[in-house]
Amino acid sequence: MLKKFLTVLFIFTISTLGAFAESASADMSININEYVKISPVTSPVLVANITDDTGNLSSSLSTQFKVITNSAENKTLYLKSNTVTDGGYEESMFELGGQVYIAFASLAKIPKSQSLANCKMGGFPKDSPGIVAYPITSITGVQSKFLRGKSKYEVSVGNGTSFVTVNVGADVLKNSFASNDPKGFYQAVLSLTEADI
Repeated sequence: MLKKFLTVLFIFTISTLGAFAESASADMSININEYVKISPVTSPVLVANITDDTGNLSSSLSTQFKVITNSAENKTLYLKSNTVTDGGYEESMFELGGQVYIAFASLAKIPKSQSLANCKMGGFPKDSPGIVAYPITSITGVQSKFLRGKSKYEVSVGNGTSFVTVNVGADVLKNSFASNDPKGFYQAVLSLTEADI
């Protein structure tokens, strides 16, 4: 009888202990901000040689940007080009006759700002020494449109990883090349940015 009583008391004690146990939970949270990361895949300064006295290049130019974003909606980025003149760093992307061009400036003899302006207006070759221009033949991997009057492309990228490839043709804008262009390297710098500047 004592053995049954101790067994019942022991079971009762165990079952009552569970009734006094308490628990609590605490939610831990983290916040991941929306982000966009842009990096060049190939060097943004590519080299091609002029093949003859026409001003055409030996090969087309191409550069690529890698864009990673966690945005749930499409992000708008801006593709633009700049080059150096005696007036400083100037926009060198322009539209002429329905075609978008990139103007390259001589690094050996920095051209005048007016030379760049003359090239953008389609002036005579003698009026734009130190500036040559080549057409953007395509932008692939994303949706894009040229913003007239703003000298840049609007580029739309979606969630995940996108590759923005800019292809520049080898045929020179005829009115931009002449015998008065100094020899040496010519340069334009393409940039892809989230800021609309």
